Amino acid sequence: LILAVGLLFTFAACDDNEPQSFRAADSNASFPTTTASVDENATEPLQIPLALAGIKGSGKVTVTLTASSEGESSPAIEGTDFVIENKEIVFEDGCGVQNVIVRPIDNDVFTGKKTFKIIISATSPKLLESEQNSVLVTIVDDEHPWAAIIGTYNITGISAFDEVTPVSVPAVISASDEDTNVLNVNFGYGTLAKMSVEEVDGEIVVAMKDNQYIGPMPKPTDAWNRYFRATHVEGEDLYTVSALAGIFENGVITFEYGFGFQAIHPSTGASGGFFTLLMDGVVATKAK
Repeated sequence: LILAVGLLFTFAACDDNEPQSFRAADSNASFPTTTASVDENATEPLQIPLALAGIKGSGKVTVTLTASSEGESSPAIEGTDFVIENKEIVFEDGCGVQNVIVRPIDNDVFTGKKTFKIIISATSPKLLESEQNSVLVTIVDDEHPWAAIIGTYNITGISAFDEVTPVSVPAVISASDEDTNVLNVNFGYGTLAKMSVEEVDGEIVVAMKDNQYIGPMPKPTDAWNRYFRATHVEGEDLYTVSALAGIFENGVITFEYGFGFQAIHPSTGASGGFFTLLMDGVVATKAK
C-alpha cells in the first residue's frame, strides 16, 4: 500500500511539472513597453522594440503599424513632427523582436511636448490580438524660451545656524508642461516646486512662492548640525520651500536674500523649524 501511494505521488508530480506547450493559435505581436520618448533634436532615431510571440520556424509574419494622435491634448503630427521609417515589419522565422524606427523632426519652433500612439493595426497571417498593441510616444521640444535656465544646479551659501559653515543644496530645473513661463524645481525630496520666470528691464527674474510642498522629511535624527535645525515630531513632517527671488545671468542665479526649507507638521500645521537655511548671498550655479 505504501509503495502504491508512493508511485501515485510520483506520477502526480510529473504531471504537475510537464512543460507548457505554445500553440500556434496563441501567436501575437505586442509592445514590451507602454511609453517611449525622444528629444526633438535627437541625432539618432528612437528605436521601440516590437515582439512577436510565435513558434520558431512557423513561417513569415508581417506586422503593420499605424500612427494616431486622436485624443492627445498636444498631438504630434506624422510628417510634421515625426516619421516612422518601418510601418511594416516582417518576422521571417515566425517569432522574435525587431525595432520600430521613429525619427523626430526638429521644427525650430517651441510647441512643448507632443504625443502620439503607434498601434498594431494588422498582422498577416491574422494573429491573436494582444492587450498591449500600442505604445505612447512623447517628442520632447528643445526650443524652450527659457532653455538657458533649464539644467542641474548647485545652490551654495553660508549656514544661517552658525554663520560660518558653507552649505550646498542640489537642484534640477526642468520645463513645465503647464506654462512656458513656469519651470519645475526638483530638490530631491520627491515633489516638484514651481519657479516663475519673466524678463524685467532686460533682466531675467526668477521667483518661487513660499509654502510649496516638496516631499516628506528624511528619516528622523537627533543630530543638530549645519544642515538641520528642525524639531522632529511624530509622523512625517513635510518640507515647504521659503520664498525666494533672484536674477539669472550666464548660468548663475543670484538670490536677493536667503534660502531654506521649513518642516511643517502634517496634521497640526505647526512649524518644526528650518531644515537647511542659508544666509544672504546665496547663488545657484549651473553645471557645465
